[in-house]
Amino acid sequence: MATPDEAWDSVFGALERLRDRWPSSDWSYDRRFKCVASSFPMSGEAAARAAFAEALPGAWSSETLPGAPAGVRALSESCGGLRAAQQLLWGGDADGPGAFGLWWPWGDGTTVTLRIGLHGVDLPKQRYPRLRDVFGIPQAPTPA
Repeated sequence: MATPDEAWDSVFGALERLRDRWPSSDWSYDRRFKCVASSFPMSGEAAARAAFAEALPGAWSSETLPGAPAGVRALSESCGGLRAAQQLLWGGDADGPGAFGLWWPWGDGTTVTLRIGLHGVDLPKQRYPRLRDVFGIPQAPTPA
């Protein structure tokens, strides 16, 4: 059985491979959801889906979410739920460490944003900075 650190190493390894395959190199940090985010043209959808297939193999829509595990439904609710065309992507066990993705197409039909966060976080002061590091996002300065 894997230790928590080994499980997280696996999660972050998959996220590094996602980053390397992603159709855009621009990532930002969304403090509201504690997620990294990247927006790109919908013309890159096939490449984006191929990039996240390993790290985030599970997917729920507003229609399928009622049948999802309780932890998945709770995370969706904490992010405001799912609208038509939005998806909640999932990597890892429902109750264990892993990553999630929020696939949110824009209303203009030409752009989509993927937010990637963590679920089952045991050590937030270690795991969230590592998420930012994987995607090359500087850490916020510590208040004096």
